[in-house]
Amino acid sequence: MIEETKDQLPAFRYHMLDFLLAKSEKVSFTDSLLWLTSAIQTYFPSLCVSLLPSPSDHMAQMAQEEVHFSALKINASFFVIEDHVSGRSFHLTCSQDGVFPEELPDLISSFLNQSMKQERLYIKTVYQKKIYKMTELFHSLLDQTEVLKKLLESLHTTFPLFQFSLFISHDQDQCLGVPATELYMEGEDADSFALKVYLSGDILRKNETTAYIPIKGQQGTYGVLMADGAGDSPLTDAYLDEMSLIANAAGKAFENAQLYEQSKTSIANLELINETTRRLNQRLTLTDTMNDLAVRMAESFHAEEVGFFHIDHFEQQTLLPGSTAFFKETKSSDIYNEIKEKLYEGEKGVFIGNGQSVFGKAGYGSLMAVPMIENDQLLGFAVLLKKEMYAFTFEMYKLFQALIHHATLAVTNSMLRDRLEHLVKTDQLTELYSRVYLDEKIQYSMKIHQKGVFILVDIDNFKNVNDTYGHQTGDEILIQVASVIKSNIRKHDVGARWGGEELAVYLPNVTVAVGKRITERLVCAVRKSTKPEVTISCGISCWDSESKKSLKELVHQADEALYTAKRSGKNRLMIHESIKK
Repeated sequence: MIEETKDQLPAFRYHMLDFLLAKSEKVSFTDSLLWLTSAIQTYFPSLCVSLLPSPSDHMAQMAQEEVHFSALKINASFFVIEDHVSGRSFHLTCSQDGVFPEELPDLISSFLNQSMKQERLYIKTVYQKKIYKMTELFHSLLDQTEVLKKLLESLHTTFPLFQFSLFISHDQDQCLGVPATELYMEGEDADSFALKVYLSGDILRKNETTAYIPIKGQQGTYGVLMADGAGDSPLTDAYLDEMSLIANAAGKAFENAQLYEQSKTSIANLELINETTRRLNQRLTLTDTMNDLAVRMAESFHAEEVGFFHIDHFEQQTLLPGSTAFFKETKSSDIYNEIKEKLYEGEKGVFIGNGQSVFGKAGYGSLMAVPMIENDQLLGFAVLLKKEMYAFTFEMYKLFQALIHHATLAVTNSMLRDRLEHLVKTDQLTELYSRVYLDEKIQYSMKIHQKGVFILVDIDNFKNVNDTYGHQTGDEILIQVASVIKSNIRKHDVGARWGGEELAVYLPNVTVAVGKRITERLVCAVRKSTKPEVTISCGISCWDSESKKSLKELVHQADEALYTAKRSGKNRLMIHESIKK
């Protein structure tokens, strides 16, 4: 029998070699093992050979490991074909009266090694193709959230025996649309393994079945992947290397998507800055400038409160137009004082994410404030508020800085333009309008209205006031009378300094009867509220669509009526005699 089996060895060896050379790469190690068992039984039927893996070994696990089998003789009919490093083994037995040919166990060992090697090569090729396709897929995505979703999907498909968990840092929280855990630096929720991997960028094993893998790109680590075999699926080095390749590919794709998003954001920010600057430089009034700026701030940052403060040379604050109603309330003073204090300490801005720790639980959760500086001088500041904590990102803060920096010059120009316009159309002493401005308003009213009343006012015995009390007191009397006029006329009525001690009032679109009542009120109020007490005399004229008077005629008639009031004893009003009763 021994001679018979020896004679079969060359044919068996040739048949094994032919199988290894001809077999498809898709033929698994298990299939090769079945073929080998069948071939042994064909060539050596008298031996009743049995070739089985040890009970603790699994074919799929063997295929993932670097194993090298060699035959160990136990006795003439029992060999152990074993890998001494991993302990993986096969039991080769024959009938009790049989004897293995001397070369047969070694031939079987060589066949197993070659089949295993081909299996590993095939699996590696398949994985590499998968990883290449995954990499292509990752890099085709321009959305960070989609990259992470595809990463998890790919891992679950490629490694079905493992569970995967994702840890994402707080600054990537826009990607928490995927199943992920935020990386905590401290506290009960902190995962020390995930944190170590995030900070070091290196793979870290927790045990034989669990490891933490960094998701990193060229510029940093963006998250951590935890692979868990759930206790019964060992995480081999081969598995770990493949998972790491996939995680690195996803990390680079995530980074590219992030850079793409940042570039889009930068372009949008530049467009916003350019559009805002263009709009603000359109020679707008201060009110229009600030209202436009407030709308843009609220829309761009989703702010609930917007405030603009001007600080003059005396460190007095003025709430500028465009500010929301909250800043007119006394409870906003704590926020104003906090910002002002920090800016005067030299801070370039104020950025508060947890506002409730500063202003209390009832206060606003997020705050951004940026100074308005021109020629190294603090002109004021802009502030945005939101109830939600950590609602503003640092990128938003930098954009806010850029917008206010570009807007400051336009705001300053609008303030100067408004101030110059105010000086041109306003009398500096009384803060009433100038005579030129009054003439313009009357002429405009004659074009769009149906009627109007003109009142000429003269302070009685004003020369005696100057002679008795001095010119400074005379100026104070003018200011007091002007104040009475301003407090007794409507917003769209016009009070003006006519010249010297003469003042004027124009009431658009009212009848002479209404004009008379208002004038009577002025005469009475001046006598009661001036100190030293003075009186006024008033002349009234009017126009309507029937009379078709010119501005010159209107003024002349009021002047004549004033002269009549003076001759009649002063401290009274007179309506021009041409006006029908």
